[in-house]
Amino acid sequence: MPKDPDIRRRMDRVEEIIDRLDADEVSLEDGYDLYDEGQELLAEIRELLHDGDGEVIEIE
Repeated sequence: MPKDPDIRRRMDRVEEIIDRLDADEVSLEDGYDLYDEGQELLAEIRELLHDGDGEVIEIE
């Protein structure tokens, strides 16, 4: 599990988005918005990991 709270918070939100999209209970427009939000969060996570101090972490 990521120790960085910023990464953990973003990962939790990405998981929530995936769950909502998998449930097929969102409108097409909301689905696009959630997808865009998820992509932005993943880009932020990648940047945080890239800028990290070289510590290896395990992501479940």
